[in-house]
Amino acid sequence: MAISKINLTNAVTGTMPLGNGGTGVTTAADLANLGNLVKLAETNVTSATASVEFTDATTGVFDGTYRSHLVLIRRLEPGNANVQLTVRMRDASTESYKTSSYAYASKGYDSSGNERTDQNTSAGGMNTIGGGDGMGDGSHPYGTSCMIWCNDFFDSGMPPSIHGHGIYSKASGYTNANHFAGTYRDTSIQMDGVQFFFSGGDIEQGNFIIYGVGE
Repeated sequence: MAISKINLTNAVTGTMPLGNGGTGVTTAADLANLGNLVKLAETNVTSATASVEFTDATTGVFDGTYRSHLVLIRRLEPGNANVQLTVRMRDASTESYKTSSYAYASKGYDSSGNERTDQNTSAGGMNTIGGGDGMGDGSHPYGTSCMIWCNDFFDSGMPPSIHGHGIYSKASGYTNANHFAGTYRDTSIQMDGVQFFFSGGDIEQGNFIIYGVGE
């Protein structure tokens, strides 16, 4: 029996219902965009830099166009040893980064079978990649990369949150699988930006790309 491949994108002429109860897809263009990652901005760090930011100054970034964003970070190297990558959110009304009222949890499992955890219920930022022992030795680049999802930044009735996973190292032969999540605890504030920096020292190098998630 021959199996025929049907091109659903070209076949859509009416409304296609979604299984999750969301808005129906009405055009082929809508279907093609469903779940797509749309690249919005990129920052490539090649020398010591204190922080990297993505804000609504770039069209599509935390301006209500997308409900979810993904930040891909690779080739990441800290200037100091044993540090975590920290994230802060920017208040849309004041255009300043919040420095309190964050809650987060980060858990890693290293190549020697040890768990590395870090958590806080009222912090000045959200520690992400770096687990409980931190990444880097302050002088060598190691394989460190991660993905961070940003959700509900423009929803005034839901706390904005992040979550993600990645890999970090601090010595030859050492590696750590790390997952993490965090939130800002005030539900009434809309956020229009994120800032990335290390818990100590500069970003020596790293490639940061932010995407909007099509719906």
